[in-house]
Amino acid sequence: MTETREITLTVNGTERTIDAEPRQLLVHAIREDLDLTGTHIGCDTGNCGACTVLVDGEPLKSCLMLAVQADGSEVLTVEGMAELPESAGDLHPIQEGFHEEHGLQCGYCTPGMIVAGKALLDENPDPDEEEIREAISGNLCRCTGYQNIVRSIEYAAEELEARAAADGGTDVASPAESTPDVAGGQDGPAFDCGVENCCGGPSLEADEADQPTDGKTANGHDAARDDGGASR
Repeated sequence: MTETREITLTVNGTERTIDAEPRQLLVHAIREDLDLTGTHIGCDTGNCGACTVLVDGEPLKSCLMLAVQADGSEVLTVEGMAELPESAGDLHPIQEGFHEEHGLQCGYCTPGMIVAGKALLDENPDPDEEEIREAISGNLCRCTGYQNIVRSIEYAAEELEARAAADGGTDVASPAESTPDVAGGQDGPAFDCGVENCCGGPSLEADEADQPTDGKTANGHDAARDDGGASR
C-alpha cells in the first residue's frame, strides 16, 4: 500500500483535508481529490502556466509543487474567483474582462491567465501594458496572440478602480460635523462677523425688534422724547 499523508488546505476559502501521497503533485490533488477541474494540466513541466493557482497569494504552477508542500496553505483556483468580495456574487472583474474583450478562444489557458492576472492586480492595481505582459509571460496561449488578454486585464483594472471609487469615495461630513456653531448655541460661543443676516451677525428680525412700538423703543423710552421732540 502506498504511504499517504494527511494534509489540510484552505481552498477557495473552505478548509479541506485530504490524504496525499508524498509524490502527488498539487495540480493532481486539486483536480482529482478536490474535484476542481478548472485548473488545467498542460505540459507537466512548468512551461505553459495552464495550472497556475494562487498559494498564499502568490501565483504558482501547481504542476511544479507537491501537494504535501502546500499543507497549511491557502489556495485559490479559478473556481474561487466568483466568491471573492470584488465579484459581488457575479463574475470577477477579470473574468468579466475576458468576456468583454474576447480574451479567450479555446479557453485552455484561460484559468491560469485569469489567476495570473489577479495576482498582478493584487500587487499593482494600475499596471501598464508592459507590466501586464511581464506578469503573464509564464503563461502560454496558442490562440489569441495575447493582445486581447492584455486588454482583458486592463479592463479589470479599470473596473476595480471604478468600483473602489464608488464604494470608498470621500465621505461627506454631516452638517453637524462640518458647520461650526456660529449662532451661539449650546455647543459653542456666539460668533458675529458683523454682516447682516450672516454668520450670526445682526439680523433683520433683530433690527425690527429694536424699532419703536406705539411710540416706545425696545427699552421702554418715549421715542419722541428721545429725539428731542423732533417728531412734533
